[in-house]
Amino acid sequence: MEDELIKIWQSSSNQERIKFETSKLMIELQSSLGRLHRWWKYLELVEVISAIIGILSFAFIAYWVPFTTSKIASALIIIFLINILIQVLGIKKIKPSDLEENYLEYLKKTREYLEAQKKLLETSVYWVILPIFPIMLLFLIGLWEIPEKRYIIVITYLATIAMGIYGYFLNKKRVKNEINPRIDRVDELIKELNG
Repeated sequence: MEDELIKIWQSSSNQERIKFETSKLMIELQSSLGRLHRWWKYLELVEVISAIIGILSFAFIAYWVPFTTSKIASALIIIFLINILIQVLGIKKIKPSDLEENYLEYLKKTREYLEAQKKLLETSVYWVILPIFPIMLLFLIGLWEIPEKRYIIVITYLATIAMGIYGYFLNKKRVKNEINPRIDRVDELIKELNG
């Protein structure tokens, strides 16, 4: 049976082989993109839930805490969380639909969507990680007046720094391992379809 399949494969024309290879690439890419879309949807859900909890929590803290710097920082954190929501959910506008005019257009729009995700993750250090450090410092300075809580304040700020560093390297890893390989596959398939 295997020998017969090999003979059929060898006797088939190059055009048929290219069609087979192209359809194989399409199936592999669709499966890979499906996993990525599910992962991104999960990321969006986590970000939305976290932001809503954070907004409600810091709205309560802004009302409850007596220190002016902590009240200001709480308001800034609410604005910061709303900005994160806008950034993450804004990518949905360019997500391609499966009902595009043709497969080549779908691939081009998918590439644009992947590039937007890549840019969002790569630039998150500027609009997520770096802005939160001074805001948290401002928030914790107000609480510094409570001497018995100072060690908790230091630990909280160090934890904020550690989470920022972890987030930076996690985003770098996601871009390298998840998004860049898919962009390369999309480019390869676009080249196959154009060639």
